[in-house]
Amino acid sequence: MKNIVYRYSLLCSLGLLTFVPLTGIVTPDSSSSQLSPSVGHNQVSRKPASSTKQYKNSTYGVSLSYPSNWRPTKGYQERFSGANGFFQIMGLSSPSPSTIQNVCKDALNHRLNPYGTRPQVQRLQIQGRPACLILPSSDQDPAMERMATLIVRYRTPIRLNGANYNHLTLSANKEHIRQITNGLRFTIPRR
Repeated sequence: MKNIVYRYSLLCSLGLLTFVPLTGIVTPDSSSSQLSPSVGHNQVSRKPASSTKQYKNSTYGVSLSYPSNWRPTKGYQERFSGANGFFQIMGLSSPSPSTIQNVCKDALNHRLNPYGTRPQVQRLQIQGRPACLILPSSDQDPAMERMATLIVRYRTPIRLNGANYNHLTLSANKEHIRQITNGLRFTIPRR
């Protein structure tokens, strides 16, 4: 499993995905930083659970809340996990000019089908930044650990290890992705 996720993570972070048009899957934008009802907003508490910890990362310019029983995952960068789930953040580089729709379609059409054959996608706005949430279908490979992914465009690309990254990816198990997304905050100042 670690090798599958690592290879997928590496491919995403290097932007080595193919753009393939996909129609009829993306829903209209949400104007708030909270998830819209069509993705299960009613199932997510607006305030963080009392058993959460705060994660801050100045390199990626984000903070978020996650379950307090999760710990750093050995062998991974920026990944925390526990018996009931995980989250991981990464930078994603895509060729210019790319839209959030193209980047999300690209992730959906990856040859490994990391989200199964019929994932759900919703376009969002996270603190005024275009984003999409990808939720796996029931036929997702179990080795993917029920992975769902939020992709958010940075206002200004971040520089990491000599490369520019214009998107943040937040992957988590589908049972926690909404709660973690609702607590996501960008700490990079507006330019």
